[in-house]
Amino acid sequence: MKTQRAHFLMISLAAVLPGILASSTALAEPSSPPAVVTVWASQPLAYEPGNHAGVFTLSRGDNTNSAATITYTLTGTATNGVDYETVPTSVTLAAGQSQTNLVITPVVEPQATGYKTVELQLPQSERASFQPLWGYKTAVVFIAYDYTNVAPSVAIVSPTNDASFPSKPNIVISARAGDSNGWVISVEFFAGATSLATATNQPFPFGPFTPLPGRKGRAGLPPILPAPQNNPFSAVWTNVPAGDYVLTAVATDNAGLQTTSAPVNITVTTNLPVPQVRIAAPANGSSFPSNAPISLVAAAGEAGGAIATVEFLAEGNSLGTVTNNPALPTPTPMLPAGGTNIPWRPFIFFWTNAPVGSNSVTALATDNNGTQVLSAPVNINVRTNSYPGVFFW
Repeated sequence: MKTQRAHFLMISLAAVLPGILASSTALAEPSSPPAVVTVWASQPLAYEPGNHAGVFTLSRGDNTNSAATITYTLTGTATNGVDYETVPTSVTLAAGQSQTNLVITPVVEPQATGYKTVELQLPQSERASFQPLWGYKTAVVFIAYDYTNVAPSVAIVSPTNDASFPSKPNIVISARAGDSNGWVISVEFFAGATSLATATNQPFPFGPFTPLPGRKGRAGLPPILPAPQNNPFSAVWTNVPAGDYVLTAVATDNAGLQTTSAPVNITVTTNLPVPQVRIAAPANGSSFPSNAPISLVAAAGEAGGAIATVEFLAEGNSLGTVTNNPALPTPTPMLPAGGTNIPWRPFIFFWTNAPVGSNSVTALATDNNGTQVLSAPVNINVRTNSYPGVFFW
């Protein structure tokens, strides 16, 4: 009897074991993680008259291998199908599609004033594991009624009027622009009638915004966020040739209205600073043995500029070039500055195998604008060494 029970137990395990193993294998196989879904108001202002639509943008993360249906709720003070044209409460992204837009088109309501809100909220399951800063669970579109757009404001803050620059500089042009009942989407910079660059703006870089209490009067859209009301915009104008220029900035708001800033006059001058250079050592008339390396020291500087290189020459032939290291501290002036505040900097070169006889040594300084100046010559004598292989310096 015991043998029969044992035999029965072995048969029973053999019968169910494949199913257990199959179930274990199925559970062990990794399933594709659910797509992470986010929403933001890519066009947060809808208004009428004009039936100007607002837009929600829904997107999902990297997992786009299959179609996905995104569900959401629409709340707020505006009613779907009453205050704006009916929109579905779910959208389907096809395989390979990462995002889609949900358009909120306001319905004409001639008697309405102020604004209403449309809030799109994703369910918790769609957003539970999402962390990146640019992804959000909720977004808001404002519908403004009896809306009259107000032009943006813009002013160039840098450079200042009548500023002057040396030839071929890189000039940073900065402006501040804002909009009292919307936001600025771009600022275009001009020199005269020539467009230099366009700086675009992400008016809501920090995510969803909460509807703020607002007035109920005409064009009564409250400021949505404090920051977008006066955003900085900038561009770099490179390698500017000499001349006089009138700079302006044109701001464009979310409804397409434009404002041109007050002009700023600047001058790029050809009156460039000139480098100064002198051989500081050795002294004129110095004598050296033929097998001794000679330490050549030039002092160079420039008021209103910087020395880039100093080239050492003997009888007009190049010995070598020393490049300035701006990281070095500026030394105490090595030469009399002649009443000017010039940051003199030493440039040192070791001359080996100098030819026997009289040698005229000069230094050619080049500044950051490419201007060059040749120093006065220093004459040194290289004599045949009386003590081969032994020298001091």
